[in-house]
Amino acid sequence: MARRQTGTRHIAQQVAIYGGVGVLTLFLLFPFLWMLSTSLKPSETIFSSPPQWIPWPPTFAHYRTLWVETPFARFFINTLVVAVGTTVISVVISALAGYGISRFRFRGDRLFSMGLIVIQMFPPVLLVIPIFIMMAGLRLTNTYASLIIVYCAFAVSFCTWMLKGYFAGIPREIEEMGLVDGCTRFQTLWKLIIPLSVPGIVAVALFVFTFAWQEYLFALTFIQTTEKRTLAVGLSFLIGFREVSWGPLMAGAVLVTLPVVIVFMYFQKYLVYGLTLGAVKQ
Repeated sequence: MARRQTGTRHIAQQVAIYGGVGVLTLFLLFPFLWMLSTSLKPSETIFSSPPQWIPWPPTFAHYRTLWVETPFARFFINTLVVAVGTTVISVVISALAGYGISRFRFRGDRLFSMGLIVIQMFPPVLLVIPIFIMMAGLRLTNTYASLIIVYCAFAVSFCTWMLKGYFAGIPREIEEMGLVDGCTRFQTLWKLIIPLSVPGIVAVALFVFTFAWQEYLFALTFIQTTEKRTLAVGLSFLIGFREVSWGPLMAGAVLVTLPVVIVFMYFQKYLVYGLTLGAVKQ
């Protein structure tokens, strides 16, 4: 009898846990599912009452409008250039800096490491005007370079901190064996440490890519011409003074979200492992 009660209690706990997780997952996914549903509805049914949860028949007219009648493709290319450029530069700088901080001792190294975290405490809106004045003085406004530089400035500090913790968890004996075999310090980093650090590097790369992909404030401030705007700013133009193009807007939101979702699903195991290890081993 006691075993039966214990088994029943265990099953009830499992049902409660999985049921709660399912409800929470549905709650978190609901905005995306509603966005997808709205993007497939004909315009006349978007505000129908009662709401049409599943669009039938589905239509891709909003996606066609987005690609044909707006410069969405140009926005997509601009965002991809900025996001990929920011990711590559940030990861390279962060890997070198994180490795140096984790392996070499120098005067003020602890203060420097703490400074990397302090930088994250400043909200971007506080710095947008001075940075804009700086970019204007360098004649870099309305260029991809201005966005890449600013995004790297914000991303490198966090990524360096994460990779510092990750590199610290790799035994020094591995490097010593490489140096004994005749490798230089850089060859040891490239051939031994980097391959072992793939989860951490992928984690910070995803963080940087997502940040650059969806950033709005600096993209709105630094870019003035339509042909160089990014997706986050470009989609905001679908919100007019008197009306909102809800169908194309939802279609654009789906297309903006989908690449990030696919990348996260593909690299999920690296992301969880890399962030966990980098955050713990400091």
